[in-house]
Amino acid sequence: MRKDQESLLQFMQDTLANGTEDEEQILYLARQAIEYMRERKTAYIAGFLGLQGEYLEDGTYRFEVPITPFMLNQMKAAHGGITATLADSVMGAVASRSTGYKVVTTEINVHYLTPGTGDRLIATASVLRHGKTLCVCECKIHNEQGRLVLAGTGSFYLVEPR
Repeated sequence: MRKDQESLLQFMQDTLANGTEDEEQILYLARQAIEYMRERKTAYIAGFLGLQGEYLEDGTYRFEVPITPFMLNQMKAAHGGITATLADSVMGAVASRSTGYKVVTTEINVHYLTPGTGDRLIATASVLRHGKTLCVCECKIHNEQGRLVLAGTGSFYLVEPR
């Protein structure tokens, strides 16, 4: 075992034995991210966020994620960058699913409306319009009490068929 691997193993063992509950949960999220990548061939961030998505009959896509210590800012609300990433992910998923193409984000616009507090965030997205090369989507993120946390739009370039 290399020295840096030994150091990492020692750090993880020490964190599990002596760390806070939040620190322990961060280690489990790292494991989850690696498992997501291996099993689903998706981005590591999907594993850190615990993205679980479903395509609904009305053509919208829905992600529900637990609010974890990894996501929190100093005020104990979901970090704005994390909620923007969630919006980008759910809009990218609906763009890809609706068009049959792999997509990349060309533009994203988000409005933060209330703090992302509670136990879960629920993100929904739908396609506003898609053409030959671009797909424009909208997204709303609520907490489990139904409060609107974020509203946004995004444009996605259609790269190649999936």
